[in-house]
Amino acid sequence: MNDYTIQQRKLIQHIKDNMQQAQTKMSIFEMKSDYENDNAISLTSVTLISKAITNIIVEKIIQPLQLIEPYHYYYATDLMHITIKNVRKMHKPPNFTEDDAQKVNNLFKEIIPHCPSFKFKFEGLVLFPTSFSLIGYCDETLRELVHALDKGLKEIGLSDDKKYISDTVFFGNMTLCRFTQAPSLLLQDKIRELESIYIGEMNVSEINLVTCNVVCHPKSRRIIGAYTL
Repeated sequence: MNDYTIQQRKLIQHIKDNMQQAQTKMSIFEMKSDYENDNAISLTSVTLISKAITNIIVEKIIQPLQLIEPYHYYYATDLMHITIKNVRKMHKPPNFTEDDAQKVNNLFKEIIPHCPSFKFKFEGLVLFPTSFSLIGYCDETLRELVHALDKGLKEIGLSDDKKYISDTVFFGNMTLCRFTQAPSLLLQDKIRELESIYIGEMNVSEINLVTCNVVCHPKSRRIIGAYTL
């Protein structure tokens, strides 16, 4: 295990142990009854998840939890993604312009192709107040990429407006479900049972700059640019 993954694991454990405190330092979305049609829009960059990985996630995580409480919003395979670098968080109306999006597109075209590809190792669930996520661990390539993008965004006057628990340790946070009401103790216990589950590895070779709603639903998603690492 590399040093950066050790730092990521420590941070994840800190979040689990101090969830109430951690919430104040992270952007947590409020619970909704209808996520698919939510019309608050963000400007963000994501990597989409391979079919091989999403199929395992559905079989080992989503289907067993749906049997307990089917009424929450579980992500379909074509919705699963990891945010690499947010630019403008969810807002209605959007708090960015088309011109802003094109400036970011031009910046990302300059930076991302010079960065090496990297792997996410998907392992373990984290239960948040309004959702749960599968965690992707990786090496320092992600930190270097995020810092390069952050620096560029500041230079063009479009600094990321999201809150983060750390500005040096980043990890893949793949939301798999958003709650439509408070989850039962039974569901919470089942999620915690899966907190060490191993799913597999995926190489990240492409990043997309998109505008989308909270679940990155295809009817809200618009790809501004695609960049190969």
